[in-house]
Amino acid sequence: GWDTHWDHYPRMKDELLPGLDRTLSGLLLDLDERGILDETLVLVLSEHGRTPKLQVGTAGGGRDHWSRCYSVVMAGGGVARGRVVGKSDKIASDPAERPVSPKDILATALHLLGIDPQDEIHDRQGRPFALMPTGEVLPEVLA
Repeated sequence: GWDTHWDHYPRMKDELLPGLDRTLSGLLLDLDERGILDETLVLVLSEHGRTPKLQVGTAGGGRDHWSRCYSVVMAGGGVARGRVVGKSDKIASDPAERPVSPKDILATALHLLGIDPQDEIHDRQGRPFALMPTGEVLPEVLA
């Protein structure tokens, strides 16, 4: 798994990142070569980021869960290529420019899939339920 509560740097360098790099780049290249990247939305995200500083007293150093700042990769499916939205502070602790919420990411993904994030759906009893009561589509992400 991606929990790096111990041996953070060796696990990232030797185990986790090489596999992600090969598979994600391979997937994007394959989809592009087949001409279907523009109609396939690819998201790489997690439910949280990692603490900006290594824990002391943990074997090999570790990083705990951190909700204040993290990265997301979006590709294909109407996403502008090569664009960076937002910026963290120098230690990746907090957003420094253009904060984006997880709800904004979801609203943008729904929009790219052709679903209006403001739509209502109904439960089994017919009661209305707001699909995305909050969260905004990120225009900077759109191609």
